[in-house]
Amino acid sequence: MRASGNRAGRRAKTLFALVCAGVALAGTAKAEDTSQLWPELSGFWQLNERSRAYVDAAYALGNESDVKSLDLAAYLDVSLKPIARMRQDLLAQDWQRNKYLWARIGYDRVFEATDATGTEVVENRGVIALYGRIPLPASTWLETRTRADFRWIGDDYSNRYRVRLDLSREFTVRDHAFVPYGNFEWFYDTRYDDWSRTLATLGAEVTLTDHFRYELYLARQADRVPERKDLNALGVVLKWYY
Repeated sequence: MRASGNRAGRRAKTLFALVCAGVALAGTAKAEDTSQLWPELSGFWQLNERSRAYVDAAYALGNESDVKSLDLAAYLDVSLKPIARMRQDLLAQDWQRNKYLWARIGYDRVFEATDATGTEVVENRGVIALYGRIPLPASTWLETRTRADFRWIGDDYSNRYRVRLDLSREFTVRDHAFVPYGNFEWFYDTRYDDWSRTLATLGAEVTLTDHFRYELYLARQADRVPERKDLNALGVVLKWYY
């Protein structure tokens, strides 16, 4: 058991080093580049059967900001009735995959954003989201998410509404949970009164220990307004669970 824990620790350190290296490389990229690395660190604390706390730190260009920016967020997740399915097919207990319906509320701060004049400002954002999961054939699950972002970009206030469909299935690989997924998301921005963006993602989450997972994904982001531009990204997410 100790050897297994040491191996998991070494893997975590290696992944963290890769993320740090990616951030350093991303710092040399030009703003017009169409390929990006999106590193992210996440922590989850289960408070009780119905709720958990979630904090997240991400660094990216072109995702939540038009410039390179650190994005820090804190959320509270609360399950709605029925509380859980008590699924027996999961390799390990998983708060999210054991819920039919749950909500998220939180706060997000983007340290560098651009307002309507192109000036770099701070964005403060309130977030409310509702998640639902339904079973499909072949042990596949469809998750839906509707999310509202209440945005203060400098002195300007606006709303952004997001709708996402996610398809996933859990497998067991060498006694570890492996969850490939694909999702597609639509964004409506009140600044333009239009559907401003789509985001397609294909990836997988791997559970190494009860407390650590990592996620790798490829993303294709397409903006329609205020100008048409496309962005490809490689996402690396390190997750800790407590």
